[in-house]
Amino acid sequence: MKAPDLFKLSRIVGRIFMRLIGSSWRVFYFSKDGLRAGHTRGRSAVFVFWHGRQLSFIHTHRNEGVTVLVSQNRDGQYAANVLHSMGFSTVRGSSSRGGVRALGEIVGRLRGGTDCAITSDGPRGPAEKVKKGIAHISRLGGRPVVSIGASAWPALRFSSWDSFLLPLPFARVSVVEGRPFPPMRRGDDPDIWLDRIEREISRVTNSADLFTSPSARFLRFIVKSAGYILHTPAIVALKFRSSRERKERQGFVAEMKSNPVWLHGSSLGELNGLLPFVSYLEKRNIPVWITCFTPSGRLFLDRMNLPGSFSPLDTPLFAQRFIRRIKPRALIITETEIWPNTILEALESCIPCMIVNGRLSKRSFRGYRVFKPLLRRMLLCFSGILARSNKDAEYFGLLGANPENITVTGDSKACSDHGDPPVEWHNMLQTDLPVLVAGSTRRGEEVTILKASRKAGYFPVLVPRHLERVDEVFDIMKNLGFSPVKWTELADSKDTGGFDSVILDLHGILARFYGVGKAAFVGGTLVPLGGHNVLEPLMRGVPVIVGPHYESFRSIIDEISASGVGHIISSYEELTDILKRLKSDSPVKEFVRTAVKKIQNEVYDRFGLLLYRSGVINHLEYNQ
Repeated sequence: MKAPDLFKLSRIVGRIFMRLIGSSWRVFYFSKDGLRAGHTRGRSAVFVFWHGRQLSFIHTHRNEGVTVLVSQNRDGQYAANVLHSMGFSTVRGSSSRGGVRALGEIVGRLRGGTDCAITSDGPRGPAEKVKKGIAHISRLGGRPVVSIGASAWPALRFSSWDSFLLPLPFARVSVVEGRPFPPMRRGDDPDIWLDRIEREISRVTNSADLFTSPSARFLRFIVKSAGYILHTPAIVALKFRSSRERKERQGFVAEMKSNPVWLHGSSLGELNGLLPFVSYLEKRNIPVWITCFTPSGRLFLDRMNLPGSFSPLDTPLFAQRFIRRIKPRALIITETEIWPNTILEALESCIPCMIVNGRLSKRSFRGYRVFKPLLRRMLLCFSGILARSNKDAEYFGLLGANPENITVTGDSKACSDHGDPPVEWHNMLQTDLPVLVAGSTRRGEEVTILKASRKAGYFPVLVPRHLERVDEVFDIMKNLGFSPVKWTELADSKDTGGFDSVILDLHGILARFYGVGKAAFVGGTLVPLGGHNVLEPLMRGVPVIVGPHYESFRSIIDEISASGVGHIISSYEELTDILKRLKSDSPVKEFVRTAVKKIQNEVYDRFGLLLYRSGVINHLEYNQ
């Protein structure tokens, strides 16, 4: 009896199997603007994906004339037969056999307007490591590279080198298409370019897992349901807000065609940390749109003449409307502004997300850990995280972010120089005593600062973190026997009477006002809040004093305390001693400038690399 022709049989069986099982799948395809990349949009592309996820694409891209690179071994012949039966064409070759001929043939097809597909880590691995051939194919073919990821549930995962994924009948299949990346150019670094593609394939594959995993889908359902339930109460609450805030909170902003980078910071401090990134993007003619949560932040955007609005409230409908109107090319979040519905809508719209100035206190970490199953999946979909300190990086890693996507850069506020204060500011204080500027103070800190400044012979200028506490702090100063005056009154009147202390009651001038001081105390550190921005006084060359709770700026403070520019105290007596010593000591300005410059270069270099990896920029620059 004649033996069956297995190669011919594989073509027939493969077609029947893929038709039957594929027709039962519930396929969800996520792509930018809902449109697929490739020849259907006018320009052929190279689709790249992990070997173990390829079965889903045989169904989703069937009969589209895509050419697939297949190895010349026996297994490759079986795969080619199945592909041919589903409307694909093939080019045979790999790095070990027929590579040069296959390279020339697939480059020719790309130039001729045919889409091509390559398993980036095939045919034998190592798993999820991009092979160098993709860079040559992209450069010679002159066509963009599109990363694509797939996931399914329920599915079988084999114990092969690529952990091959087989979606079962009636499975939910999610396919995520990444942003088309321009081909590698002759002058590009191949290793950095390949790393960019590798991270993008991992990102879209993780996004597909987020949209498919039963546990993640359940938590997404909970989060979105909460958002829908709160939608109507939110509309009612907004009735009591101004017309502008009411509209912007609901996502009603001007429709944009420029596809800006969306940057979000909650309040004034976070927005100040975003300014260096805004400047970086604007210098490269990349439009931006900045959102904030607080009214003071919105006033700051107006005062700085920056394009932006209130952030949409975190409900699915508000976030969807906002995203449809501005059509962002990327979302950049600062510090800990993780709004789940907003981020989920961005990810479902295939918008690359990233975190800058990433900060997680121990308290925040404990709170986020409750949502770790969903948060882990979400963080794996981020293009990258720029953390402020090693401790912050550790917390993000414990929440599930990929350690390879986390970089410690320090605080971007080091890149913002607000300038020296006018000479008149010191003259307005009418004192020959050295000045202590205590910035961003919190309840429980002012008494210690005032007593120590009096005993050490300083003129205190207090700047409460929240201006609504100005009257409260004013009364504390009077109760301790001081004769305080508010800065706005001092600036408006030539005759304020005798005063021996000042309370700063005006937004936006603290960073410059530090330059008036002989010493600076940074608040939020005598009480367990993690501390506020120590870089502002450092930029003015002023020595910094903090309490024992400085987790938010630990790496910087540890460095400057070793040089004598920074001082850590835990009591009134220690603060008094440090202030007395600083009367005769002069700040080491050169050290401060060197340390700040180092942080600036690190922030800009890492931010540029992050933008390159996410496709916001296509040419890598350093120290710009």
